[in-house]
Amino acid sequence: MENNKIKDFHSELDLFLTKIKNNVPFSLSRWGDGELMILERSFIDLRIVKNGEFRYDPSLPIYDDIRNQLMESYTHIDENYYIGIACSCCVGEDKFEYMKRLSGQNESNLTWANIFVNSNYFKFLNDYTIEFGNHEIVMVVNHKADTSLLPFNVSKTYKVGTDAWLEDIKVLDEIKSNLKENQLYLIAAGPLANILTYELWKLNKNNTYIDIGSVYDTQMGMNGTRGYHSGAPTLKKKCIW
Repeated sequence: MENNKIKDFHSELDLFLTKIKNNVPFSLSRWGDGELMILERSFIDLRIVKNGEFRYDPSLPIYDDIRNQLMESYTHIDENYYIGIACSCCVGEDKFEYMKRLSGQNESNLTWANIFVNSNYFKFLNDYTIEFGNHEIVMVVNHKADTSLLPFNVSKTYKVGTDAWLEDIKVLDEIKSNLKENQLYLIAAGPLANILTYELWKLNKNNTYIDIGSVYDTQMGMNGTRGYHSGAPTLKKKCIW
């Protein structure tokens, strides 16, 4: 891995926006505290909270293969393939360094898992949303979401349910069968997003695939599930590397 170098939270947001504006394809997979628990083989169940998310139970063999696929996506190395990890100011230095080491990524291919939120959130909502209007957008979202409410056109929407990385992995085949070039994929599907950004990037590197997370939840008619949706103090937080 390359030696550490300083990254800036706001500049990093601009970096990906510039790629989109210049039609430079990339894939961005974001790994927060929930995904970290899967990496650590720790039990987590968010199926009945928020808008219905995911479970991981290391004692159940049904999760073995899908976790292995998830690990492949975390450690895949490619020039324009980026992994967002939980930063030291959010999860502590030990877990931050652990996530870096486990990924095996070059420093230049690592970024923040929360790159679109905290003090970047309003800039994202403005600048990225405007730019998305200049592209053919495909979205993968929670079945409760209404993408027609978004301020940009969505040409194709795939909907997935609770525990999607286990129950709806078949959506990958559906997307593959409709895959074209020069599209921008916005994926909000928990750990399934990490798998899709990896598998689709391998298949076609003429598109951009972004694990967008919960940033548009309220705009799509769903309940706000994160503090930044309701004006929490984290909106003023500039995360550090």
